[in-house]
Amino acid sequence: MQNTKQTDLATKRKAWLSQAHALIPLLFIWGAEWMFSAIMDFAIYWRDLDWLKQAAFITAVIASLVQIWSLRKDFRKDASAEQSGWGHPALLLLPGVLLIAAIALLEAIGAVTPLFAPVLRAFVLAIGFVQVGLLLGKPLMYLGLWLFALTALMGVWYLGYSAVILEGMGGISLIAGGYMLRVWGR
Repeated sequence: MQNTKQTDLATKRKAWLSQAHALIPLLFIWGAEWMFSAIMDFAIYWRDLDWLKQAAFITAVIASLVQIWSLRKDFRKDASAEQSGWGHPALLLLPGVLLIAAIALLEAIGAVTPLFAPVLRAFVLAIGFVQVGLLLGKPLMYLGLWLFALTALMGVWYLGYSAVILEGMGGISLIAGGYMLRVWGR
């Protein structure tokens, strides 16, 4: 009985990994954007490069939309194939899109000050890693726990540096998570 459950869980994990494999480029795109944003936050002390951060963000959004558009054929094939429990693969993006929209709204209405915005984004990313790690593998969960601890430390003692450190480490975490999924999907 125990062996059957483990085999069933391993089969589900492989199906989840194959569906998540299509989203790996998005992790690389947004990881690079977060790291670039951290570098610009550091360089902003010498020059006004805020426009470059906005350009990088818009570029990441456009690259993400292009990537999602190119995956629509794969999504259609997966919709006709046997489902692994998540439903349509595009639904994998829905929680992330909702979280991004919620954070953008909170920042737009002034509920989150610019000093705390990187902390909020890093907490959301850490929680996302833990949630995905529960389904796909412990290393992703550990990555999320590490990012959560770093965010808590930065939020309490080093808030002024949080934009640079948390965006940089969040970007590195996204790229590391994408690399893990890529290796596991082989």
